[in-house]
Amino acid sequence: MRELTSFKTAHSAFGEFVLLRSSFTDTLSGFAGIQPTLYPDQQVMIRLSTAKELISELQKRVDDIESGIEDTKTSTFYQS
Repeated sequence: MRELTSFKTAHSAFGEFVLLRSSFTDTLSGFAGIQPTLYPDQQVMIRLSTAKELISELQKRVDDIESGIEDTKTSTFYQS
């Protein structure tokens, strides 16, 4: 599974969007004998309404993590 390691943002008030530039690393890259997958940097445009939804959802997840509430409805698995 790829892990977000860095990001930069920019925005357009006129266009009402956010630009997100992101870099990733393979979470298995630290294990001996495993060839890590290289992921290219990405740039995406997020409309203002979607950015607000994303912020809200991320804040809920952060609050749950900090409160020790586990997400029992989501399964995580490795995809290459």
